[in-house]
Amino acid sequence: MPPSGKRALRREELQLELACEWGSCQETFDRMQEFCQHVEKHYKVTVDSETDLPEEEHNCLWRDCGFCSVEGNAELLRHMFFHCYHTKLKQWGLAILKDHSDMGACSVGLHNRNIVPEVQENFLCLWEHCEMSMDNPEWFYRHVEMHAHCLEANEENVLFCGWKDCEASFKGRFKLREHMRSHTQEKLVACPTCGGMFANNTKFFDHIRRQTSIEGQRFQCSHCSKRFATERLLRDHMRNHVNHYKCPLCDMTCPSPSSLRNHIKFRHSNEKPYSCDYCEYSCKNLIDLRKHLDTHSSEPAYRCDFADCNYSTRSLYSIKNHYKRVHEGDCTPRYKCHVCEQCFTRGNNLTAHLRKKHQFKWPSGHPRFRYKEHEDGFMRLQLIRYESVELTEQLMRERQGEGDSSESSQQNVQPGEELEEAGPLSTMSANTEAGIRKEGVDVCRAQENTESVFLVLTAGTSAETDSTREGAVMRQLQDTAQQLGMEVV
Repeated sequence: MPPSGKRALRREELQLELACEWGSCQETFDRMQEFCQHVEKHYKVTVDSETDLPEEEHNCLWRDCGFCSVEGNAELLRHMFFHCYHTKLKQWGLAILKDHSDMGACSVGLHNRNIVPEVQENFLCLWEHCEMSMDNPEWFYRHVEMHAHCLEANEENVLFCGWKDCEASFKGRFKLREHMRSHTQEKLVACPTCGGMFANNTKFFDHIRRQTSIEGQRFQCSHCSKRFATERLLRDHMRNHVNHYKCPLCDMTCPSPSSLRNHIKFRHSNEKPYSCDYCEYSCKNLIDLRKHLDTHSSEPAYRCDFADCNYSTRSLYSIKNHYKRVHEGDCTPRYKCHVCEQCFTRGNNLTAHLRKKHQFKWPSGHPRFRYKEHEDGFMRLQLIRYESVELTEQLMRERQGEGDSSESSQQNVQPGEELEEAGPLSTMSANTEAGIRKEGVDVCRAQENTESVFLVLTAGTSAETDSTREGAVMRQLQDTAQQLGMEVV
């Protein structure tokens, strides 16, 4: 923390050192405008010089990036401007860590530090009567900020957000500016080591705390055994274990709207709008297309950063796998069959073993098996799927409508059918037997052989998830676990 009596510097007061990492360039700047103008010169030289490539294809020479533009010169310019913005955020992150010397440091690694998001279109302002389009994220975010700064309050001193189809209102301009970032997806800080971007300092600190030593991670998830440095991180993580959304086209259930959209896109749609200019390959997203384009290049896009290692590859997956297998020593079998105890080094090998050797089936609506780490360090098949109370009730109504309620009450299941029934039925049968307590939390017990699994399922709405309610949820979970002889870490 900053020394007592010393005020932390504001962002606009920080002395920036914006270093250009384009090719061999080593120039530095202290103002964003000069920095962006300098990088734009690199862009013009690149577009004019790469005559051997197709007109719309250009390589980003920013160190440790490896990006290849396939949608024209405008995409490359947006990408380069995003590097400028990303560099500034990393400088802010570095300054914050210096002011909080007790936070520790990121240990993820440097090989992702300059990987920035894809920017497929210009940044479009949807403030009423505006619709300004920009290719530089820095100027776009400052432009949107001016809308919030110039907005006049009504007679009751209330500020109404002017973004398209938004009816939010605030009594403070700071809250309005904070809300605007939910529309623009602006990030405020980035990790100087791994390059990860975050919406606020709290999320950045969480990123650092997640990498603390195992002794400092005192809060453990009872489902997957992951450990966390704070109770809030554990609560946020536990929500990911509960599915709230069901696919309208199959029995798949998902924890978030975005994961449901991805499921529908990849499992129920045959549309492949992205095509390769060099062959007949087509795919569903731009990331897969860029990975495929690497196969048409003779130059490796990624090189190992370790000394005395000359490994290079055209694939991001391959370089990550190289780091894991060669430099992290991860060659020990970690996946174990829960039926016959046979071990495997990769999860897909265990999946093939379960399907061929033991005739296991995928859970209804789900495209793959999921594996859970046990106390002995081995990853074994996850036999239970969790749904929220609301989704469970919906599934029960659908099954009753189909006349399948009698089948869902069966308790003797053959081993090959176990996974098929151990999805929503595990939670549904638990709710039916124990009843649903409307006290802000439901503790459900699902039987899988002799193992008891406990899960907190919130029955309220998202508006009720304030800090007091969340604290009560955690206390009730801990009390219940202690009464049933479970270890509370």
